[in-house]
Amino acid sequence: MSPHTAAALRAGTWTVRSGRTTAAFEVRNFGVNRVRGTIGVRTGTVEVHDGAVTAVHAELDLGTLDTQNERRDLDLRKPNLLDSAARPVMTFTATGARRQDDGWEVTGELRLRGTSCPLTLTVERVTGTRVRATGTLDRAPLGMRVPRAVIGRYVRIDVEAEFEPPS
Repeated sequence: MSPHTAAALRAGTWTVRSGRTTAAFEVRNFGVNRVRGTIGVRTGTVEVHDGAVTAVHAELDLGTLDTQNERRDLDLRKPNLLDSAARPVMTFTATGARRQDDGWEVTGELRLRGTSCPLTLTVERVTGTRVRATGTLDRAPLGMRVPRAVIGRYVRIDVEAEFEPPS
C-alpha cells in the first residue's frame, strides 16, 4: 500500500503547525503584473475517521497579509477590499472531501468580510505530515469593490501545511 492511500491516514484530529504553515496567493494586477503575497495561518484542523477526511477547518490572520509592498498591503486591508480592521479573520470550512488520484479534492466555504464563497482545493501529500493544497478563488462573490482591471477576479491559492498527527 502506498503512503498516499487513504488508509495511511491515522484516525483523529490532525492540527496545523502554524509556524510551519503558509498560505500564499497570486492575483493579476492591472491585467499584466502578478502580485504574490502570504497570509498567516492562525489555526487549522483536519479530522480523519476510518481513513477518510471528515472535516477541515482553518483560520487565517488577515493582519499578517504581506505582499512585500507596504502601501499595497495597507490598500488591501481597507474596508472595500479585505476589511481586516473590522474582520481580521478569514476562515475555510470543508463541506466535503473525496479521494482523487494520490490526494484529495476538498470542497468548502471561504468566509471573508461577513460573506462567503465556494472554494475547491486539490490536496496532495508531500511527506507524512506535510500537504500542499491549491485552488482558484473567484473574489466576485465576496463583494470586494474594485475594478477587475485593477485587481484580477481570480486569485490562485497555494497552502503548504505541516500537521501535528493525532496522539
